[in-house]
Amino acid sequence: MTTQTKQLDYLSERSTIPCICGAVRGIMIRRKDRYQLRFKFRFCTKCGHVRASNPLSAHAAERFYGTSDYRSMYFPGESAREVLIRKTPKSQTVSPLLRYVQGLGVAPGKIVEWGCGGGWNLIPFRDAGWTVSGFDYDKLYVALGREVLGLPLQEIQTAATQLQSFNSDVVLLNHVLEHAVDPVSLLVRLRKFCTPSTTLVIGVPLLETISIWHWRNFFHIAHIHYFSSDSLVAVARNAGFDVVDCDIKSGLFAMRLADTKATQWPGRRAALRSATAILKGFVEPGFRLRLLFRSVVRVLGLLPIARRLKVMLGQ
Repeated sequence: MTTQTKQLDYLSERSTIPCICGAVRGIMIRRKDRYQLRFKFRFCTKCGHVRASNPLSAHAAERFYGTSDYRSMYFPGESAREVLIRKTPKSQTVSPLLRYVQGLGVAPGKIVEWGCGGGWNLIPFRDAGWTVSGFDYDKLYVALGREVLGLPLQEIQTAATQLQSFNSDVVLLNHVLEHAVDPVSLLVRLRKFCTPSTTLVIGVPLLETISIWHWRNFFHIAHIHYFSSDSLVAVARNAGFDVVDCDIKSGLFAMRLADTKATQWPGRRAALRSATAILKGFVEPGFRLRLLFRSVVRVLGLLPIARRLKVMLGQ
């Protein structure tokens, strides 16, 4: 455990949750997160979903997200203002999120982001002519987004009724669903903010893309659920959404309201696909060979020479 996490004693307050499919058991695939905090990451053999079966308690999670401890852990040594400025795209940037929405053929209109942080994802949309608004639990980042970026941001706990009046063309949920204890309930909550023509855009880190973060960093305190493409689609259907588009590589999914809710979860075949993705992400031979090479170079004292060669080769 790092010095920083030792100061956050409340992180030891835990709860216990089943898999999204209702299964209580599962194969333990990891016991610590990237910060060396003890969590039980379980693979469900019934549906292939992965979860932290002992996430933070409701009280601890409220404090973790509401006091900026969450982002301070992500960005140690940086002030909230510094994080906001660094994460905010330059003017007229076409971000991956904006590009994805444009690719769906959705014309500029109203977009609401649920879990917006300081609102940095909304800047490219505003520059592209969208009417933007955002909601988050973090009081500090909401205030900074209003002050520094001039965005109409609100705290989630005080804004639930206000959101209904937006009648948005797009609702954005980017890297938020994996933080929810009950992802189906969160999507059901967002249904009331959608019309039949609203597009719900969800971004999540998928098991199929572990190699982007690498095994040692993929599992961490803030994420409770680790979706495969199969389990993400199942969660959406159980919440009453139809998936109309997806980009597995970027972990982006587009959804619209469905006429009926599904009641099924992925089966053994999906579990096998998830197991294959987990094994592939764990092994990742290319990355592990690079780590081994760097360790050998460091032990032999050849790191300065390797750096100079890298600079020379890059010229």
